[in-house]
Amino acid sequence: MNQDPARDIVPAAALPTAFEAACLVRCGFAQGRPPAVIEFDRGDAAGRLTSLLTRLGVAAAHEVQTGGGRRRYDLQRVHVPEAKRAATERMIAAAWRQGRQALLGNETLGASSPRHTLRVTLAHAAWRAAMLAGGRRKRGDLMSVRLSEQEMAAVLVRAARLLDVATEVSRRPGCFMVAVPAGVLSAA
Repeated sequence: MNQDPARDIVPAAALPTAFEAACLVRCGFAQGRPPAVIEFDRGDAAGRLTSLLTRLGVAAAHEVQTGGGRRRYDLQRVHVPEAKRAATERMIAAAWRQGRQALLGNETLGASSPRHTLRVTLAHAAWRAAMLAGGRRKRGDLMSVRLSEQEMAAVLVRAARLLDVATEVSRRPGCFMVAVPAGVLSAA
């Protein structure tokens, strides 16, 4: 990653991995906090983020904390080492900015274009992250994810459009629901 603090740039080869990590962070319980500790209610989402950060050179650790009284629950946490927190935060922010710009851009690209291929890869990464961490529900023939951010919902709608999948967006108290036909994006 470029070390210029004014404008960090994630290389194209690492962008899909970094963008998926950024989407997981945005879907997780990290709102208002630096990505030093990201919390999930699902172990597979925390495991995936730990794996992605490790591939990007960050020695992240996955920890399970159990809470509750009569009704026990597990809280999945991903910790980033103190020495890597600032660099990881910049990388996550840069990956989100670059991936969002690539997906929401309105330029028309041919099917063989490497940039279009990257956009499709980013679309799959965004949906993979949302299905792991976004509180997915299946009702009838629709599968939906619950998101707290409007920006993440916009990215998922655009990503679904790039993948030729119809979406429905609805606003609920405190969240947005983005729904697609069940089974269409499960292998994304």
